[in-house]
Amino acid sequence: MGYSDLISLVQSLPQAKQAEVFDFVELLAQRNRADAPPAPTLAQSPLAELMRHPIKVAAFTPLSREEANER
Repeated sequence: MGYSDLISLVQSLPQAKQAEVFDFVELLAQRNRADAPPAPTLAQSPLAELMRHPIKVAAFTPLSREEANER
């Protein structure tokens, strides 16, 4: 059954039954939202992880401010 079949079927129902269908769909959507895991916070982002555990490069020395502005 496709969306168009479902829409046609619901439209063929009396208004009261259509309201029941919509209520049921809202119930299912609400349950789905409740079961969904919470969205990750910024503290759980890959950037935060990189800041907590930065990548170390052997024998790397960052430029000083003067060296970086020498041009």
